[in-house]
Amino acid sequence: MERGSAGRRRAAIAWTTVLFLVTFIHHVYGGSRFDSPQRTLLAVVFSAVFAVTYLAYRLGSTMRWARAVLWFLVYAFWVAAVGLFEGGFNHALFVVLRLFDAHALIDDLYPVHGDARISDDVLFQGTGVLTLVTAVVLAVAPAWPRRRPTSGIDRRPATDGGAR
Repeated sequence: MERGSAGRRRAAIAWTTVLFLVTFIHHVYGGSRFDSPQRTLLAVVFSAVFAVTYLAYRLGSTMRWARAVLWFLVYAFWVAAVGLFEGGFNHALFVVLRLFDAHALIDDLYPVHGDARISDDVLFQGTGVLTLVTAVVLAVAPAWPRRRPTSGIDRRPATDGGAR
């Protein structure tokens, strides 16, 4: 069971790293492009939370509480807060509503000077949507079964003096 748990944790930290990098780039770019120090500050906050997440991952092989912290941060912070809210609501839903020309609904859901409405910048909105996509993969990746190689060659070392 522990081997499977270690594989799940490895998948979680790998995809959390991807999500962190996408989110970091998104906020640093948005901060510099739109002269928005609060976005740059969020990139620093995300860096701190990622550091705690990575520390929990490293300690998780031996400490039960660290595994609990890791899974809490992965699902509550990275998937729900960053992925679903930031990527899903602030960017993906906004882009879809813009594509369908649903201005009345946009006016109801998003403040006039809110983060989502500031730009048609493709890189900014694209990395925002990519945040959602990466979070969805992160949400399911730890549960993906690990597959063995499917080639017909048995690469295990022989234990009976080489005879097979």
